[in-house]
Amino acid sequence: MENYRNTNWVKWENRSKIENIKYPGIYSIAVTDEKIEGRQFEIINEIEYIGMTNSNGGLRSRLSQFDSTIKRIRLNHGGAHRFIGKYWNYEEVKDKLYVSICPFECGNNKSNTDDLIAMGEVAKAEYIFWIDYIKKHGRYPIFNDKNSSPKPNFISVSKEGILK
Repeated sequence: MENYRNTNWVKWENRSKIENIKYPGIYSIAVTDEKIEGRQFEIINEIEYIGMTNSNGGLRSRLSQFDSTIKRIRLNHGGAHRFIGKYWNYEEVKDKLYVSICPFECGNNKSNTDDLIAMGEVAKAEYIFWIDYIKKHGRYPIFNDKNSSPKPNFISVSKEGILK
């Protein structure tokens, strides 16, 4: 893999403490019974989603959108929508969830050519992460594969705004 610098694996509940989470970048989400917090990032089979963001809110905001979707608060994230088709009960999966990020230290100023170049590198990096995963495991991470894990169509929103 190119010279990308991922964080060590972090338990999902500790993600807000990750350094440089305010920047755009790539994130990898793994589900495993194995305790991998603190381990060096690797393209492990248990990665179930690889995503990216160039948004103003950076990785913090995108992971928050993933979180609100898997908790069935709001459908803010397509990959997380597919995720809840398999992991409907957040309480049962939360202790198995880990994340690693690859932040790109830049602003999000679309008038700044350096920021535009960096945001293009983020998009490119997502493809490189997918390619490395495919080379190692022979497939996309499950929730990146829209054909094998479509969004469930049984989800509705209650009057309280909770997804059911």
